[in-house]
Amino acid sequence: MAGLIRRLFGQKPRRSLPNRQRSRSESLPLQVRLPVIPPLTYVVGDIHGCLDLYLKLETQIMEAVGDTPVLIISVGDLVDRGPESAGVIAHLMSSPPKGAQRLVLMGNHEQMMLEFFKAPRAHIRWLDYGGRTTLTSYGVDELQMGGFDLPEDLLAQKMQALVPAEHLAWLRGLPGAVRLGDRYFVSHSGINPSKPLGNQSARDLMWTRGMQGPPPAGITVVHGHTPIDTVDLTGPYIDIDTGVYQTGRLSALRLTPEGAPELIEVSAS
Repeated sequence: MAGLIRRLFGQKPRRSLPNRQRSRSESLPLQVRLPVIPPLTYVVGDIHGCLDLYLKLETQIMEAVGDTPVLIISVGDLVDRGPESAGVIAHLMSSPPKGAQRLVLMGNHEQMMLEFFKAPRAHIRWLDYGGRTTLTSYGVDELQMGGFDLPEDLLAQKMQALVPAEHLAWLRGLPGAVRLGDRYFVSHSGINPSKPLGNQSARDLMWTRGMQGPPPAGITVVHGHTPIDTVDLTGPYIDIDTGVYQTGRLSALRLTPEGAPELIEVSAS
């Protein structure tokens, strides 16, 4: 990724850990920082297994950009609820269209999925948050899994035979946020405004709702996670989760170094 972004945008992305001192038990998400905002960036909202709409949106983006290099950022929640989570992951792992680069962030649903595969019994709640549809997209049959009541080691063995290890490894490597110059900060759910941007925890970046207080001066936070009916482009927080799996609407934000953010949207109709 670093080489292609450098070639397309003339800069090298930096992956940095939060600034605070970490204990050995902490697992804090990496952040990617691009010192300069790319010429053209699209930030895509929560996809939730709706591969057809993502492909429609990606096609629309590539038709609009022409020969301009473009960075396409996904805010996470690729999986669960919609019917094609496995297909979404496979597509985002594949080579992007010519002239484009993808950057995918981790959402809370990816986090829950990874926790489930590590310890199914302890994280069985994921199934009630859309995990069943994700497993179905990989060909996992709940009846064959004994209603997920099999011994944990046998359950993990059966699931790992159907879900590619490279998919799980790719998900584990996803960063938690990306900063674009000194103007935009993108994460799945937003931030904890009481902390510096570099010190945001996984919970801050993937589970936050209802942010109280402004972000750092000059920063606009772009995020998903909380479904909304209408995207508001006027404030310091821009939520682009339009509830695709329920509404059939997938939204993205067009960002440039100097212009105002612009919304684009595709729908199932």
